[in-house]
Amino acid sequence: MTLIRKYREKGRSLLQEFLSENTTPHSIAIGAAIGTFIAVLPTLGFTILLGLLAMLIYPKANKLALFASFVFWNPITLIPLYMASYSIGDALFGSQPVIRYNVIILDQIYNFSRRFLIGNFIIAIASSLLVYVLVRSVMFVYRKRRKSRSSRK
Repeated sequence: MTLIRKYREKGRSLLQEFLSENTTPHSIAIGAAIGTFIAVLPTLGFTILLGLLAMLIYPKANKLALFASFVFWNPITLIPLYMASYSIGDALFGSQPVIRYNVIILDQIYNFSRRFLIGNFIIAIASSLLVYVLVRSVMFVYRKRRKSRSSRK
């Protein structure tokens, strides 16, 4: 068996396990939502560790969905979200007085990071909720169609 065929079979079996009746739509959706929340936050290389911690805290969350979210939310897809994060934070804080430090670089870091992190947290929550609703809905529709196809046979 070639290496490509071996990985294709492994991928197919993982997908079948993911879509099987053994896992509930809620389990898959909550795994995807938690993975999305962690992936969207600027965790600077701790994403996998936070994912493992989330698996310990939420054992019923689908692990494959959680880690599939990390693959989907790669750095290229996060660039527009990070730009939007700052825009949202900037809109929230507007022309609020800036805290002044004696070191100019600290002024800039504080002003940028506060706006960025608040905006990013809002986007992380919103995208997680959206992913939960979408994944759960898709799983219900998929299983309903699969059940109707199997009953016709």
